[in-house]
Amino acid sequence: MHKILIAAVGLSALVASADPGRPMAAKSVRPNEWWHQRHIEKVAEAKEGDVDIILIGDSITQYAERDGWYGYYFGNRKVLNLGFGGDGTQQVLWRLQNGEIDGLNPKLVSVMIGTNNARRNTPEEIVLGIQDILNELRQRLPESKVVLFSIFPRAAGAEYDTVLAVNKRLTELADNQTVFHVDINDQFLNPDGSPKAELYYKDLLHLSDKGYHLWWSQLEPIVSLVLGEKPLPPNPPRAVQSHLRGGPRHREKVAECAEGGHQLVFVGDSITHFWEREGDWGTAVWKKYYGCRKALNLGFGGDRTEWVNWRLQNGEVKGLNPKVVVLMIGTNNSGVQNDRPEDTLAGIESNLRTIRHHLPQSKILLLSIFPRGETPDDPLRVLNEQVNQGLPTLAERIPNVVHLNINDAFLDEKGVLSRELMPDLLHPNAKGYQVWAEAMEPTLSELLGDEPVK
Repeated sequence: MHKILIAAVGLSALVASADPGRPMAAKSVRPNEWWHQRHIEKVAEAKEGDVDIILIGDSITQYAERDGWYGYYFGNRKVLNLGFGGDGTQQVLWRLQNGEIDGLNPKLVSVMIGTNNARRNTPEEIVLGIQDILNELRQRLPESKVVLFSIFPRAAGAEYDTVLAVNKRLTELADNQTVFHVDINDQFLNPDGSPKAELYYKDLLHLSDKGYHLWWSQLEPIVSLVLGEKPLPPNPPRAVQSHLRGGPRHREKVAECAEGGHQLVFVGDSITHFWEREGDWGTAVWKKYYGCRKALNLGFGGDRTEWVNWRLQNGEVKGLNPKVVVLMIGTNNSGVQNDRPEDTLAGIESNLRTIRHHLPQSKILLLSIFPRGETPDDPLRVLNEQVNQGLPTLAERIPNVVHLNINDAFLDEKGVLSRELMPDLLHPNAKGYQVWAEAMEPTLSELLGDEPVK
């Protein structure tokens, strides 16, 4: 449980930053050129509007974007991350005054800033800088709630002593109406007052994966409250999380997405990926059925549900408005990670909600996981079938989702999977892709509103 410590204070309009006698921590200072490109990008994001949550801070906030928990808690929400490495209060103030929040009306703003000031500024100067940030927020975002976090613990030394002195004053900056002070620092500390090493990187300043999980799980009750949503579970299975899946193919697909105009998007693992393979794979069938439909293939070899979440949250569908998204995923959750069927099903649900968030107008065609293994009693096929049993109910629960099971098209009357269609009993060959396309075509063409391919 986090401690919310509140005290009333009168918040006046900002005039101090123009005063040459103010300490540096309370002056508006333009960030250096190293981070100016990020500022330009964030101003552009702000101009897009429609932001519910703003996260303000330094590298501790910025680097959260690299962590899997960020995607879980914020990937499907309208969030603007205004964390900048190396920032102090003065740089934050300049950024707020120079376009990064112009025209926005978020429901919640989270602020955690000051650790970089501790090297050069006194506690009193840092508190004054934080107060000026709050004043600026109140002036520019009068309808937003603001959560002010105590500066997180760091390695022992003079800088941490300064941080401790600042934190003692932060309750004075809360008014219990629009600004709330939240102190979760005791959860970062051992009984002897030292930082818990497992929550940090080696520098005992920047957070580890576990540290970010702690931070966001403590913020989640507030976020879900202001958004009017059910709180996300603090310890979800890996399958519903959002794990980094970058690399050359991701960059290629982001670039392909930026070309725009795609009316049909396929999302999945290698089974989807290999539509693009030449030879005895899916390329010829793809060209016949989808070449005239402006289709985008977002299949990635080895993919699992948690990686699908990350990819879709990180540019692969940005700006698109396809008529239909085809999703078939989960066999690697079963076959590689040995996920429980209920966890894989939860992962697929998280993928559907990610697609729904980023492509709200699109219809989703959810395919049952294809059969694998030669016979019906193959252990991995059994696991996948347990997942498949839950897909119809899942489709009914989420708007604009249609479930389709074409698995019988790959099997004989005894449920045996033919190597003539899937030589390795997992991936289709050209004949297998033809079977897939033919079986899916009536439903797909209906969803697309076009003529079926013959």
